[in-house]
Amino acid sequence: MIANAGHIPAWRDLEDEVEVVGVANIHIGKAEETAERYDIPHAYSDSERMLQELQPDIVSICTPNAYHKEGTLAALTAGAHVLCEKPVAPSYEDAKAMFEAAEEADRLLCVAQTIRFSSENMAAKEIAEAGRLGDIYYAETSSMRRRGVPTWGTFHMEEYAGGGALCDIGVHSLDLLLWIMGSPRVVAASGQTYTKLANRDEGLVTSLADSGAPVGVFTPRPYDHREFDVEDMAAGFLRLENGCTISLKASWAANVPQGYGGTIILGTEGGLAFNPLTLISTMDRYQVDVKPKVPADPDVPFYGHWKLTAHFLRAIKGEEELLVKKEEVLNVIKALEGLYRSAEEGREVRL
Repeated sequence: MIANAGHIPAWRDLEDEVEVVGVANIHIGKAEETAERYDIPHAYSDSERMLQELQPDIVSICTPNAYHKEGTLAALTAGAHVLCEKPVAPSYEDAKAMFEAAEEADRLLCVAQTIRFSSENMAAKEIAEAGRLGDIYYAETSSMRRRGVPTWGTFHMEEYAGGGALCDIGVHSLDLLLWIMGSPRVVAASGQTYTKLANRDEGLVTSLADSGAPVGVFTPRPYDHREFDVEDMAAGFLRLENGCTISLKASWAANVPQGYGGTIILGTEGGLAFNPLTLISTMDRYQVDVKPKVPADPDVPFYGHWKLTAHFLRAIKGEEELLVKKEEVLNVIKALEGLYRSAEEGREVRL
């Protein structure tokens, strides 16, 4: 889905500088369908063979989470820069090994934390960096789908995904929040995971758009709710090295109003709310809400991928510093791993 909806259209938008030359999928029929759909000259069922024969400069890794590491290491060994889907890996140790391999190969590894690249979120980062929030001391973020289990692939299976809603959509919310806050290190996690709704057949009419796939699903894997063995909701509390705390929630299925959730950041001089971006502060004797006029992004599915690929290409050329940094990604992965470990052990864990 994300290859067809995000990565390939984004790379094709850079056609003056980039040529998409090959696609690999262990199911050769799906590889051939994608190649034909986008007029890509080569399709493979063996990614190693693709790397050897095509010797690409850049590789996008769009496999299930558990296979990000092996695909990334193979691409780096073949001499390619890598754009890897989020989360970069289900475990901190795997993520660390991937970045170390990139450094050893003298290649860039960029993780697709694409919601950073929206114009509104970029503006929020600027506002925070300008000091308009003062001392940030608390934040909360939630990605709550009412009924939005991704049913077209293997997201719902621990073996392939490494986790459920928390590592699928919670990773985006947490990454964005920590980035805006200046990426303070997470030092402790307390979390709980739940599987309450998605492991049963409710017989509901749902849509792919509700589950995060407005486009890009052409040959879905047959879905069986009895295979569901990850969390459909997670909640957690994180302590940061600077004394700040974060409350985090993520769900694929929960009895909440449609559109419930969001992000808010609290500081001594101001707060930030999102959708629309609002700076909540004071002016002299009065309370004020300031809504910056941020240019709207084009109404293009997964437009963050378009901005990310263009930025990644400039970073490869040495024109820009990579925006999604190793230390930031590892901080997020360690936090998610800590929340899962806390849920398993029933206590707060130090990181």
